[in-house]
Amino acid sequence: MLLLPTLAHVTHATTGPASRAAASRVSRAPLMAEQLRAPDGSFGAELGVDDELSYGVRLPDEADDEADWLFFDRARIWVQAGDGGNGCVAFRREKDKPKMGPAGGNGGRGGSIHLVCDEGLNMLKQEVHFRATGGQNGMGKARHGESGGDVTVRVPPGTVVRQDEDDALVGEVLRHGDSMRVARGGRGGRGNAAFKTARDTTPRLAEQGEPGGQRWLKLELKLLADVGLVGVPNAGKSSLLAAATNAKPKIAPYAFTTVTPNLGVWRSAADTEASLVLADIPGLLEGAHEGKGLGRAFLRHIERCRLLLHVVDGTRPDPLGDFEAVNTELRLFSPRLANKPQVIVLNKLDVPAVAEAAPQLLERLAAAAGHKRVLAVSAASRANVPALMGRLRKLVASAPAEPPPSVLEPTVALDEVEEAAECNVVPVQPRVWAVSGARIEKAAAMTNWDYHEAQERFQRIMGALGVSAALKRAGAENGDTIMVGAVDFKYYEETAMAVRARLAGYGDREEEEELGEGEGYEAARERARRRAAVDAELLELLESDGEVEQF
Repeated sequence: MLLLPTLAHVTHATTGPASRAAASRVSRAPLMAEQLRAPDGSFGAELGVDDELSYGVRLPDEADDEADWLFFDRARIWVQAGDGGNGCVAFRREKDKPKMGPAGGNGGRGGSIHLVCDEGLNMLKQEVHFRATGGQNGMGKARHGESGGDVTVRVPPGTVVRQDEDDALVGEVLRHGDSMRVARGGRGGRGNAAFKTARDTTPRLAEQGEPGGQRWLKLELKLLADVGLVGVPNAGKSSLLAAATNAKPKIAPYAFTTVTPNLGVWRSAADTEASLVLADIPGLLEGAHEGKGLGRAFLRHIERCRLLLHVVDGTRPDPLGDFEAVNTELRLFSPRLANKPQVIVLNKLDVPAVAEAAPQLLERLAAAAGHKRVLAVSAASRANVPALMGRLRKLVASAPAEPPPSVLEPTVALDEVEEAAECNVVPVQPRVWAVSGARIEKAAAMTNWDYHEAQERFQRIMGALGVSAALKRAGAENGDTIMVGAVDFKYYEETAMAVRARLAGYGDREEEEELGEGEGYEAARERARRRAAVDAELLELLESDGEVEQF
């Protein structure tokens, strides 16, 4: 079989900066409270949350409010590993040293890109593009190229990585120092010294560097905490977090004071090694799973929590209705989230009306929840807060840990080193075939088409992988175009030597006549015309030595 390349396409991945929404120049927190307030004074008006909000778009302009909104918990990044360096074709010749032979060095490996967990971070970076350097080309005197430098991207604990094209799970980083390779650097091409054998002592071919892996990825941060605080807006979750820990969340007498998740660490006074991590998210409204309010954008941050602390505002007109509404939103967002164990806290016990109605409210809340893990506290005066934290410590120790995403759904491996040998032949259009397969595409990308011996080696690779037989079974004919990765070439069944012999007049004419028996005059004439056209094209390609045009 003769495969003469005629054209090679070089593809380029184009990327552009992520678009950003226009930023508002006024503080949004009081404005949201007014937008959400219905004419009757209750909070229920729909407020759509733009996707850019959860990507960390800067909304206000005041210095005090600006830090509250700068929280990046989702990101879409482009990672591009470095290409391997090209191998070198060189022969060493020195005075008084005969038979030096080939001395072309190998190219260096391209740099890879790794995600590394850093416990000092609490949100994702705003940077979008990450590119590693390529390997150095091989040189004469058997000098190998230097490998490219790896790129490390620091991410906070709890970062989940998914492919952007199909949302498939790649993996996650949970503990400090965990590393995940998301783009593998290309292997360096071998120089002609690596192809020297006892049969071929002067090889004149070298490999191109393997292209590095590149792809779009989606990063999603899920905060790692033991206890997640949930409740309606202005229920006192941030006040309770400040009362139990050293966290300093923003506290104000209007709804949606908390617009980003807050973390706090409680440490026991009796046992210095005992601690709990608490996560406070913005309040939930009825319809949060449909996009109302801010809760839907941050509910995933409490999916990893072992326990939920449900804060109920005792001053609300219907505390029991608020409790049931929040549980309904949790169930609609994620059944696993709704099934987590809860501790119900009736807040604002310092208000006389709440203190008077506390026994009846606690009894009704316990009946609605189906358990007796209820307690009345005051975040403002810190009444019963130490007792609450002691109970939470015991419950967290006995609660099951949330399984990682890799246990709940399968993961995909990126840039596998051991590629499968299977190849697929698919017709694209008449007389055009596309060949796909990891190993054959890699071989096509690393073949240096400037050298005739490299083209012959690629033909042997196609035969060894079964591509030649697959093309013949699929019905490929002489002169058809074959596409493998970024390379296109013509397909011919005969080898170059057989073509040269036949065109020189050494073909088997009797066999040709037997193949034509039983054909009509017009069919035989058409077959002869097609064969003459193919022979003319073969002769032209052989005379030009099958050069490949790169552009």
